[in-house]
Amino acid sequence: MGLPWAAGFAESAKLMEAFTTAIWRGDGGSSTPASRTPKVAEGLDVVVFLVFTAALVFINWGVRLGFVQPLAYKILRGPETKVGTESGKRAFERKLRTKVEKFAQTTMEQLFYGAFTIFGFVMVLSQEWAWPSKHWWIGFDETDKASGFSKHAFMPEAVAAYYIMYAARYFQGMVSVLLEHKRKDFWEMELHHFVTCALVTISYMFGWNRVGMVVMLVLDPADVPLHSAKMCKYIGERRCPGKPNNWWQMGSDLLFVVFMVSFFVTRLGVYPYVCWSAHIEATRYFPKGLPEWTSVILLYILLVLQVFWGWLIIRVLIKLIRDGHVEDNRSDDEDDGHMEGIDENGPLIPGKEKSG
Repeated sequence: MGLPWAAGFAESAKLMEAFTTAIWRGDGGSSTPASRTPKVAEGLDVVVFLVFTAALVFINWGVRLGFVQPLAYKILRGPETKVGTESGKRAFERKLRTKVEKFAQTTMEQLFYGAFTIFGFVMVLSQEWAWPSKHWWIGFDETDKASGFSKHAFMPEAVAAYYIMYAARYFQGMVSVLLEHKRKDFWEMELHHFVTCALVTISYMFGWNRVGMVVMLVLDPADVPLHSAKMCKYIGERRCPGKPNNWWQMGSDLLFVVFMVSFFVTRLGVYPYVCWSAHIEATRYFPKGLPEWTSVILLYILLVLQVFWGWLIIRVLIKLIRDGHVEDNRSDDEDDGHMEGIDENGPLIPGKEKSG
């Protein structure tokens, strides 16, 4: 039996209309009935997921290749460097091209994280169950007799759209990472994307959408100043090489400090509380089954990744205090594996070139 493509396309349009209306009104869909349940078994939500994924891939690569990269070439070319040989010219252009691709990548990440941060604040904070955290769990064990779903599985169409869109976004990110320059934390990034997709899927299917939406909100904001800092860093390196008053570098350092503060507040402050609530507080209101314990395990895997990146951030902070600014010493070549820098879901540590 094939997927219901025609019905899925119609459902995708319907959900997107509900989502855009909810964002425009600023009510997160809370003013509409919570009447929609997951439609994974019948394949409808699978089609919606594939449609949303295709749309995000098109936006990511279409905007990047059609607009961001051409603009980045103009921004990053900087002062012309006199190169005496053809091989030198080719090396200069190759390094410039790599910088442009990295700048375009981080620009798109900044746009995606920024957009979904806004979506998260609108969608989550407008829900009546947003706080205190006990409301994430109260009533979960109440089952609708007609459908067999937990009453928490019923959600407004805008919430369903946000949920599926979030999963689609991380799935396209997991695929896009394979096409990007390979970074030092490639496998950590892939694990982060995979676990996030799995957690979103399981929590959506089995009614843990309240805590799922909270996790979505908590994980996104810190990456906005991080990618802004990286953009400033790239511009400063190309436009103001060697200048003592490099305002782009100063802006990068300031944004990196904002990133560090927001990272520790959200990912190592609020997020561990979410894990505690899912593990301990939820047990006060219902016994956990296999889907719930699986979600708890996935939450803790994400927490381990946050602690790992938090440790790397502390090392970067030490370097920032010692040297006065953060050095992004990533190599322009994938082969130069001894170079490290700031990466997507947490900073990699600025390293020193090996001698020889």
